[in-house]
Amino acid sequence: MKRKLILILTLSFGFTIAYSQTVEELYNSRNFHELIKFADKSEDLTKDQLYCVGYAFFQLENDKKAIEMYDKAIAKGLDGDHIYLYKGLSLRYDKQYDRAIDNFKLAISRNPQGQKNYTELANTFYFQSQYDSALVYFYKARELEFELGDPYLKIPNIYHIKENFDKALEEYRISASLINKEDPIYFELLKSIGQLEYTVFKNYEPSIEAYSEMISLTPSNYDMYPKLIKAYYANKNYSEGDSLFQIMKTEYEKGTLSEEYQKYGSVAIDEFEWNGQKVTTYRYFKDAKETLDIMYKIYLLSKDGKSVERTLMTEKTIQLEEDGAKHLLCEREKSGVHHTYPYGWSTDEIDYPSLKKSVILVMNNEMEPSASSNFGVKTDNKKKK
Repeated sequence: MKRKLILILTLSFGFTIAYSQTVEELYNSRNFHELIKFADKSEDLTKDQLYCVGYAFFQLENDKKAIEMYDKAIAKGLDGDHIYLYKGLSLRYDKQYDRAIDNFKLAISRNPQGQKNYTELANTFYFQSQYDSALVYFYKARELEFELGDPYLKIPNIYHIKENFDKALEEYRISASLINKEDPIYFELLKSIGQLEYTVFKNYEPSIEAYSEMISLTPSNYDMYPKLIKAYYANKNYSEGDSLFQIMKTEYEKGTLSEEYQKYGSVAIDEFEWNGQKVTTYRYFKDAKETLDIMYKIYLLSKDGKSVERTLMTEKTIQLEEDGAKHLLCEREKSGVHHTYPYGWSTDEIDYPSLKKSVILVMNNEMEPSASSNFGVKTDNKKKK
């Protein structure tokens, strides 16, 4: 009987040692699926091992089990800020916001210098659109040693959401001056600065500066190039915009652009307003070589921006004389009616300012079509008159 008892105790002791080694190894190797199997023997685990198992459940998005393991770890004496931080995260993902807030505050009380603790508390308010409360803790987090980039981006973002654009731009620039330029958040800050300067303040030079730096950080991120192209065009720096377009065109020919650009074969190069409505100009990557090939297409959007009211384009035509038109301004109505306007270009290098001017003339009804056709039946508008 005594021998049997000793054997049991020995096995139990050895079992605990095996557990200790295995939990640590699985935790360090991030083998979470194997690690959660220890939850069935949680009474044999130490407080730190319970935290590891809870963290595994957290990573596998089983927050209720994570909370259960964290509570057991706390009951066994684990009291560092990390346990309350991760318990708070699981509670938040489980939509238990009040309890999450309480745990983040406990994490702060255990480590008042932990930037993550303030950041996740602020995020909890942010996700509930309680922006004033979120700002209090985001500002505190931004003052502490960097751990997470959220405070740098979300402080200005809150003002952006509130449409306090002056304050938002100020805070974007403050955050950009504070954060390490190698952090991905810095890229997002530049993008937001460029967007506000371009869309809200119409300050195209600082928008160009922000977008240029953004592209310099990720020169192969061609999805960002159109932002800079449009800023150049808005500032009438057409040659700079064209040089970026040529880079995109080269990548299109290689087949290396994103799926959308490869599929549609065009990119937005300019945006402007006409009578309170948005007009967007697209330029095609493929050269217009055949008759009716399009180089530019211009869309006039409805006032609510949800539909296209008019579509104009340039079309390749047969050049009858040396100085005659090689490309003509045309329009296609939703009904299928096709209009040709008495405005063209004698070379393959279409001067964009002249194209924009001609489009505005058409929309102002200051230029009438010279010919129109529908279902292959051509009508000469001049003869009608």
